[in-house]
Amino acid sequence: MLRMRILLSLFLSFFSLILVAQQDLTPYVIVDEIVIEGNNITKPSIIYREMTFAVGDTISENRFNEEIKISKENLQNTTLFNFVDIETIYDGIEKVTIVVKVTERWYIWPYPYLVYSDRNLNSWYEADDFSRFSYGFDLEYKNFLGLKHSIKLTMIGGYNQNYGFTYDVPYLDKRQSLGLEFGAGYKRDKEVAYATEANKVQYFNVADEFAKQTIYVMLKPYYRFGYRNRLFLAMEYNDTKFSDSLPSLNDDFVNVFGETRFQYISLSLTFKNDFRDEQNYPLNGHYLEMMLHKNGIGVFETAPDDFYGKMTFDWYQPIKGRWYWASNVTAKFSYGSDVAYFLNQGLGYKNDYVRTYDLYVIDAANFALMKNNLKFAILNPTTMYVPFIKNERFGKIHLALYANIFFDCAYSWNMPGNPSSFLDNRFIYGTGVGIDFVTYYDKVIRFEYGINDMGETGLFIHLVAPI
Repeated sequence: MLRMRILLSLFLSFFSLILVAQQDLTPYVIVDEIVIEGNNITKPSIIYREMTFAVGDTISENRFNEEIKISKENLQNTTLFNFVDIETIYDGIEKVTIVVKVTERWYIWPYPYLVYSDRNLNSWYEADDFSRFSYGFDLEYKNFLGLKHSIKLTMIGGYNQNYGFTYDVPYLDKRQSLGLEFGAGYKRDKEVAYATEANKVQYFNVADEFAKQTIYVMLKPYYRFGYRNRLFLAMEYNDTKFSDSLPSLNDDFVNVFGETRFQYISLSLTFKNDFRDEQNYPLNGHYLEMMLHKNGIGVFETAPDDFYGKMTFDWYQPIKGRWYWASNVTAKFSYGSDVAYFLNQGLGYKNDYVRTYDLYVIDAANFALMKNNLKFAILNPTTMYVPFIKNERFGKIHLALYANIFFDCAYSWNMPGNPSSFLDNRFIYGTGVGIDFVTYYDKVIRFEYGINDMGETGLFIHLVAPI
């Protein structure tokens, strides 16, 4: 027995020596210095926060290139820079100097605001009413003090009006992990969706008054852990007043019969896991978002009472050469079916829709949605210079052009009582082809032509990435 113990001890010692020897023989680099160039406004600490290594770190050569790649993606996704390049300069065998070159964006933007008053561009065009415009401006300062603070002032008049501000402070602590966004505003709308008939939104408007007025106050603390994970807690107070005649048009419009004013507090908890190479038009990586949302917490008598969970997962994969694949899965599950119409949003709102069904909505409490894209890069991301613009923030641009084939499908259920709906509790799908134009400052223009399972065809235009 003693002999076996001695032999085992000698074997373990020998094995440990082999592992140590292998580690010693593994090539590595030592980060000797990190040099930042081009940050005329942005503080170095903001850039260092996105680097996955620091001065003095020892990194294996097998891992070093991957760390450089991830750091570059992190910096690009701050949306502070038009271009990011990272160079390595070796000093001897092991020591390396990292040179981070950034081209800063223009951070102060008075965005002119001229917007149609529908769910999307196609719905507005179908309505054929060019008077339903809202106009004004958003004044945005995206890198205030060089610390990535964001200030936004909204002044919008016209058909639907919105006056408000938000202030986002991403880093409150020394570890640069805790952030806070807060804001307040006042909205009033001439036109309000009051019902859905045959899966198309019906609108109420009165020429000489506003159909809906809302005062809101928002507070959103959030925590960033690691480089790719964020946790948000959003709290919002709403005081909404509807036109006296509006609730009578739909028994399900409000949750309290006869009431036209609603005060309530909404809470949401959101987790985001973001491993996309670029946020505005990803080609590689994945994105996961999970949210729990509650309207009404029992503080006000007229508060709505609904609760839902929502999950989104995006997957992006280069195939070969100029070919790329992208998929999205989104699911929403609600607790209960007695949701006030003015709060209920199923399929057809924001980015939750089946392409070729752009003109329809499905106000179901629950749905599952899948989108798929096969893309071919007609023009790979290319950097160009505009000769007559000397400022690099505007004169140096990137362009890309993609052709794509898409197939989307969805299923919805637990539809609030609406006998005119013919799209709930059934499988729907759409397919077609499209062209995506991508350029700097996160701009995307999409043209798509497709056909759905009802045999309807159409040309559709969008200003965000499909997935």
